[in-house]
Amino acid sequence: MFGEINFPGQHSDEQVILFLRRHWFIFFIHLLSVLAAIIGLVLIYVFFTLFGGDFSQSEYYNLLLFGESLGTLFIWNLFFILWLDFYLDAWIVTNERIINIDQKGFFNRDISELKLTKIQDVTSEIVGVVPTLLNYGNIHVQTAAEIERFTFYQIPNPNEVKNTIVQLQEKERHQEERELGQAIRGKL
Repeated sequence: MFGEINFPGQHSDEQVILFLRRHWFIFFIHLLSVLAAIIGLVLIYVFFTLFGGDFSQSEYYNLLLFGESLGTLFIWNLFFILWLDFYLDAWIVTNERIINIDQKGFFNRDISELKLTKIQDVTSEIVGVVPTLLNYGNIHVQTAAEIERFTFYQIPNPNEVKNTIVQLQEKERHQEERELGQAIRGKL
């Protein structure tokens, strides 16, 4: 399904099984806050132009336009940061490992990876009415590695993703046991 997706550091025989981002509803909620800020700027401008008499001839009119311009710049910046955070935060599940890409602001990105054989427990959680209706939630992957817990935040279909990760983990563990057994038999 995601075989055409490639990423830097991908092994030659590694296949992408799942490519996940946050649920669209999360970005939609953030978009509503941006829309509310835009409406606020418009209301401020309308208030001063309608109820300020001949405000366009006032000496404070240029100050209002400057403030509106700064507000617009701030809103565009906020929108861009929200979009980057939504679009560049990703989780890649392959047949060998899980890769967590976490974008923090404009110039800071954390990339972590976890081998499937290091997984001890996988838990999915859906909390709330809206997440239950829209079927999104969190997945917690428990491990004994340096990063003890990987969390997939607000992803669609968390129960299906959890089942896929568990199946891949079992398959990888059996493959590793088979290879170890063949190596031991070869030495005897």
